[in-house]
Amino acid sequence: MRKILLATTALVALAGAAQAAESPIQVTLGGSVDFRAALFQESEKVLADRRSSDFQTEYDLTIAAEGKAANGITYGALINLDNDQIRSAGQEVVMDQAYVWMAGSFGKALLGDTHSAAELFVYAPTVGEGQIDGSYTNFTDATTLAPFQPIYIDNLEDNTKVTYYTPKVGNANHKVQLGVSYALNDEQGTTVSLYDGADGYKNMVTAAAQYTGTFSPVSVVVTPMMATGEGEGDKNVAGNRDYTVWGLGAQAMYAGFTVGGSYVDAGHLNTTSAQTDDQNVWNAGLKYEFDKVAMAANYMSGEGYYPLSGTTQYVKDFDAIGLGATYTWFPGLTTAADAVFFDQDVAGATPSNEGHVLMLSQKMSF
Repeated sequence: MRKILLATTALVALAGAAQAAESPIQVTLGGSVDFRAALFQESEKVLADRRSSDFQTEYDLTIAAEGKAANGITYGALINLDNDQIRSAGQEVVMDQAYVWMAGSFGKALLGDTHSAAELFVYAPTVGEGQIDGSYTNFTDATTLAPFQPIYIDNLEDNTKVTYYTPKVGNANHKVQLGVSYALNDEQGTTVSLYDGADGYKNMVTAAAQYTGTFSPVSVVVTPMMATGEGEGDKNVAGNRDYTVWGLGAQAMYAGFTVGGSYVDAGHLNTTSAQTDDQNVWNAGLKYEFDKVAMAANYMSGEGYYPLSGTTQYVKDFDAIGLGATYTWFPGLTTAADAVFFDQDVAGATPSNEGHVLMLSQKMSF
């Protein structure tokens, strides 16, 4: 780290007298390694010899650079790499986020592959591996179980976009912050969309607001959110239809307890013109933290269109109950226990899919 800082300082010094008043760019390195051991079961199986246990390791590496100009404006860049199986084959290292940013009294602007303004949205509180919003789906079959999320859309989507957050405006007890993201299309990284008409979405906008208030001894957070996208290509193909998603989330905190939940209406997201049934998800949960221990219980229910068994099907009822606990041994070192029990009913003759994922994990963050 010392060598990095010295080298960076030297480069800044060589930039000339115009930069003499600027502070040197600070480069930091961080990340995490998460080992998981899980027992899992689903009543619906593609193959008869479905396993019931396995290990998994997930890791990420973040490189961040930050500087401060003489006029008080801060600026920087961030690169995050991981082996998340959603984006990679499990052993490959892929880019999660990569963006540049600038912040000051005007707010904060981010340019690049980053999460959208939906980051402001809150829902049922979780701990550790995240229960209903966590990594339990790494141990379920995507062809038989729909990957519902508390926000329905993926608030961790990382297509190339521009995002802006206003400053937090208000007084000591009441503040409001707004955020908006715009993506020309759903591509990421160096991939460029050269023609209109291809399958997918363009002109994707996500807007969210977050109100934080203190009504001693209770604190609250309220977050409305809306996302829209313009579909391209044949509207009879899933993922090409215009959509509008909206939602409302809230949490309240008191004496170590956090209670909260959200509702999201997903509209026509990822549907064809012939798919007209409702798509939504709601959730609620409770968390308690004391000393080195945190515990949470949460529930999620939803309905919507998902690709299952090689074709898009309508999940008319999805329910999941999550229980979790963590113990922090030392700064950065945490043991977590996670349990999710789910029940899914699909329209038609497909049988219901019931099951669970029980997980123990050891995570080191640095």
